[in-house]
Formats: sequence, C-alpha cells, structure tokens
Amino acid sequence: MPNDAHAARIEIRFPGTHAGFAQGFLEARQALDAHGLAGGPRYNAELVFEEITANIVCHGSPDGHALEVWFTLEDCGDAIVLTFEDNGVPFDPRTRPDPPRQKSLEEARIGGYGLMLVRHAATSIDYLRTAAGRNRTTVRLPHP
Repeated sequence: MPNDAHAARIEIRFPGTHAGFAQGFLEARQALDAHGLAGGPRYNAELVFEEITANIVCHGSPDGHALEVWFTLEDCGDAIVLTFEDNGVPFDPRTRPDPPRQKSLEEARIGGYGLMLVRHAATSIDYLRTAAGRNRTTVRLPHP
C-alpha cells in the first residue's frame, strides 16, 4: 500500500448480516486492489477480515438486534492494522481456546478453526469493550 497517510487508511461500515458481510468484503477487496496490497499480506488481511466478520455476523446477535460493523485497515509501514467494531454481544477472541488437535480424519470436525488461523497470521490481537458498548478487536499483521 502506498505510504501517504490518506491512501493508507480504509474505512468501511456495513450491516452485520450475510448480505452486509458480502458487500463489506467486496468493498475491502476493491480498496486493497486500489492500494496495491498483494501477496502474503493481502491474503492475511482478507483471511482476518473474513474470519472476524463471519464470527460477528454468526454469533454477535443471538437476540436478533440489528448489528453494525465498522472496519478500518491501516498500513503502518511495518504492520497492517485491522480494527473491527461491532454492537454485538461482548466477545473477546483472545479468551477462546484453539480447538484440540484431532488424531484422525474420522475425529476431525468442520468449523471452529477461524480464530486459530487469525492467531497464526497475527503478530498481536487486542480487544476492548468500549464505553459505548461495542466490541473493538484490533489485529496487527506483519507487513514486510
């Protein structure tokens, strides 16, 4: 991504629905295209966006209230910083353990590996429940 401050920041807001997720992902990919992020950093940014946002959409509103998602991506030179805010139920992804390793394919289950993938891609993950009652998850990715 270019080094000028204006081009190095992407902000997207979308409803926390499946359709909103699809639209947010499309906008994020278009912005990444426009800013030239490619290769491993691009893959990791898309992976983290998809996994964190999917968790918000699928689990953030068990009572059915309308979810909103605010996404920011910043190129800080040595790191790409992705910040997700949502008005869903409190959820600190740092407290969720990795799934146990399976001994065979017969024991393996589908799903539940998204946060583990995010942890492996990230150099750090931070969480804050804001005074406004929002979840704020910040993921730092290495940027060569």
